[in-house]
Amino acid sequence: MENRRTPYNKSPGGRRPFNKNRSSQSDGESRGNSAEGKNRFFKKRTASSESKMPPPRPGTRPKTKKPWELVKRPKVTSELQVTDGRYQGQFLLNIEKINSAVSARKVRELMFRLLARKVRAGRFLDICAGNGTIGIEALSRGAMLGTFVERSARMCTCIKKNLELCAIKDGHFEIIQFEVIPFLRRMGRRRRFWDVVYCGTPCDSDFNSLLKCFGNGYTIRPGGTLILEHPSDVSFPETVGLLKRSRVIAKDEVALTIFERM
Repeated sequence: MENRRTPYNKSPGGRRPFNKNRSSQSDGESRGNSAEGKNRFFKKRTASSESKMPPPRPGTRPKTKKPWELVKRPKVTSELQVTDGRYQGQFLLNIEKINSAVSARKVRELMFRLLARKVRAGRFLDICAGNGTIGIEALSRGAMLGTFVERSARMCTCIKKNLELCAIKDGHFEIIQFEVIPFLRRMGRRRRFWDVVYCGTPCDSDFNSLLKCFGNGYTIRPGGTLILEHPSDVSFPETVGLLKRSRVIAKDEVALTIFERM
């Protein structure tokens, strides 16, 4: 094969000639052992040089947080705060009166954790609403409509103020001042239904009349859910009319019984 010579390779053997003009160094003055070489290749580590070090191994690198985990969420320490969702941490007003109490924070968190899919983009009915904590919790978690039923005019005014505090727009809520049993019968005649119905402890604790109305399917759409809040020493049958009991949640002196409409 013909040897092709280039301007940089003009030796007869085809190899690049040795650079004879290269200055030879003594044994102790080699590139790595010279004083200049030591200063160049063996510098001491400083704070500025540490910052330029390569990143650690993948196994030792700290885990990065998700974007939603970097959002600072307000701490929930009071029973009058919204526990989760868009209005998390918002303090709500309440009027202290006889037979009026706010549902426990842990009970609310557990209940909405179980019903998250049904509440989101659904219609939520809060009966015996009190100051509206349960209904506002549902709206905070993505409910499309929250309906509040309360017989006290003072509590209805309190609900309106709490909705204004959360800046909930008109059209996403309605407040109805009415007695519970007449309201259920009227909605039954009008055939108006909700996806999730929550009924707090009634003032007169007349659970028999409530179960009779709910058992007839009033206000609960087929496949919908009913949650009854009651003292833990009260129990309900497994089936009531169109309702079938699915779960009971007990916490201290309060219990929640969940029914599904068949």
